[in-house]
Amino acid sequence: MKTIYYTVLLLTVSLHGCATYSHFSGDFRTSLRARNYEDARAKIKKSRKRGNQLLYLLENGLLTHYQGHYETSNRYFAEAERLSDRLYTRSVSREAAAFLTNDAIRNYRGDSFEMVAVHYYRALNYWYLGLPEDALVECRKANLKLDQYAIHNGQTSYKNDAFIHYITGLFYEATGEFNDARVSYQHAQDAYSYYEKKFYTAPPQTIAEDLKQVDDILNGKESDMRFASLNIPPFVPPVGNGELVIFSEIGFIPRKVQEEIDLPVYEEDIKHSKGDKVSTIAAEISHRRHRVYPIRDVEYWLRVTLPKYEAVAPRTKHILIRAGNRTIQTQIAQNYAAIAKTSLRDHYPRIMIRTIARGLVKYIAHREAKDENEVLGFFVNLFNISTEIADTRSWVSLPHNIQIGRLELPPGIHTITLEALDANGRIIETETFTNIEIKPGQRTFLNHRIYQ
Repeated sequence: MKTIYYTVLLLTVSLHGCATYSHFSGDFRTSLRARNYEDARAKIKKSRKRGNQLLYLLENGLLTHYQGHYETSNRYFAEAERLSDRLYTRSVSREAAAFLTNDAIRNYRGDSFEMVAVHYYRALNYWYLGLPEDALVECRKANLKLDQYAIHNGQTSYKNDAFIHYITGLFYEATGEFNDARVSYQHAQDAYSYYEKKFYTAPPQTIAEDLKQVDDILNGKESDMRFASLNIPPFVPPVGNGELVIFSEIGFIPRKVQEEIDLPVYEEDIKHSKGDKVSTIAAEISHRRHRVYPIRDVEYWLRVTLPKYEAVAPRTKHILIRAGNRTIQTQIAQNYAAIAKTSLRDHYPRIMIRTIARGLVKYIAHREAKDENEVLGFFVNLFNISTEIADTRSWVSLPHNIQIGRLELPPGIHTITLEALDANGRIIETETFTNIEIKPGQRTFLNHRIYQ
């Protein structure tokens, strides 16, 4: 009995870090809204627990990026990539412990879209450091990762990334690699057709123009014939002007929170929940949600805890970009909120079955212990209650969505004003960037964050 008591105590303490990761994100995001990045990083350090190392690296990578520490940011992200690759070789001992306790005891390995987002930020870091070739390497790495997802992610919705293809095309075109730019723009256009259905994200209007532009450069009049049906005018290179491309990163990706549901379990379920059959019974039980059952037939109401995303949207709808007498409104190019929710929905049946199976095993252990000894049964039940939490971990500093805006500007030093607009067109926040240099015939990239 002492052994069981100490096991309960040890596991309850060890699981405390997992339980608090999603809880800490409220204070963490408060620091981000105040743009107090050092305070936010201190809070991340306090939440650094075994199993959360990848999150520690991802959060720090993004925060140091916003601080302008691009080399430091890349070091965090590079270590995050290496760790994620290692974690996909699962620890058998931690998987077994997770089945006995909860999914939050596992090492967090990162969602597919999170690990692709790493390459977006690393590419920007390299571009700002004056290393465009290294930025393109990150784009290629992202595309290789997407190829792997297309092969291994089976029926999951996220296995391509239109936004990554789009920015790859922008970088290629900016470095004069027009053939590669055309291929990337075509991939982006195709992927956005899928995005529109799965993630409710239409392609930015500029993609067709970009594709036409590089095709004009490569093929001249033949391009006009191919694109005639789109009513896009022939590309005329700007004389002496440059282009500013702004990525507006809006709000916060929704947080994962915990929900509890009760499912009826019958005596027959208990009898057949032995060995490898427990998952089969768990799958049957999972279909009983939202159904009505006679109470007299129910042996036990199994309470399981599952993750879900909050239904929260940012106040900011769009960004109005002002440069002198020029204005343009941004368009959504990446919707991380929709991708995250769809990704969880894809994995939800497996998470639910695993959670139910674990609950069945715990209940059977409790019943057997109680039959043997009332006190022993109490401690086993305490263990069950104290260890049943949902895995609500995620990269919580990611934006809700990324929007793109592009302006052709004369060469020189510019002041850029960004106005965050709500759904009614009211200005809720203004941000100004000074000393933005535009060079003739070149593309300048700028990303910024609006937390509202």
